[in-house]
Amino acid sequence: MNVNIFEKANRIVRDCDVAYIALADERGFPMVSAIGALGRESIFELHFATGKGSHKYKCLQSGNKCGVCFHSSGSNVSLIGSVEILEDVQTKEKFWDESYKQYFPIGTSDPSYIVLKFTTERAVLYIDGDSAEFSVDDLLTVQSRCGLLCKWCEYKTTHSCAGCVELNGNPFWGECPIAKCCQGKGYSHCGECADVPCEALRGFSYDDPEHGDNPPGARVEVCKAWAKRVTSK
Repeated sequence: MNVNIFEKANRIVRDCDVAYIALADERGFPMVSAIGALGRESIFELHFATGKGSHKYKCLQSGNKCGVCFHSSGSNVSLIGSVEILEDVQTKEKFWDESYKQYFPIGTSDPSYIVLKFTTERAVLYIDGDSAEFSVDDLLTVQSRCGLLCKWCEYKTTHSCAGCVELNGNPFWGECPIAKCCQGKGYSHCGECADVPCEALRGFSYDDPEHGDNPPGARVEVCKAWAKRVTSK
């Protein structure tokens, strides 16, 4: 797996207004339904609005394990994780939409109106003919200085490359200026730097049509995710 499919998945999640959510009903059978997606920045965390009278809410009384799928032009982003029911005023106001009034006439204070917070634990992707399956913990483990996902890189086998972290900034193709810069500043990866993406990293990630990211900036988004995980702990 490379960084490109990760960022493609993020973009599908951001662009799709509707997802398909799968929950186990009171008899243990899977129940799948469409649901509007809210405030989704990446595959890691999603929010949905629903009501206490919905079948989704009833299913969640039996357990909080959940699957969510986004579909776009033949590509699928399938996420497995858990759901938390949020009823605090701040969250309900943040995700409120005036169209909800037909279901919750009292507005944000309507006791039936709730927000579901979905946290991803594992992802199964099929995008543009490529596939990947990984746990969030694996993805958010620092694997390189620039954000490349060395754990799944084909060059680990074909070129006996242990990656820039293990090789002190010298992967199979030679000395990496990004890795050397990062190490020289005492950072474990570029996401810790206030200048991310600097001109040098932008050249690697955005501006190289042959070896750069597609979509551009994919490795930068991985670096940001690594940095965010540390600050959220």
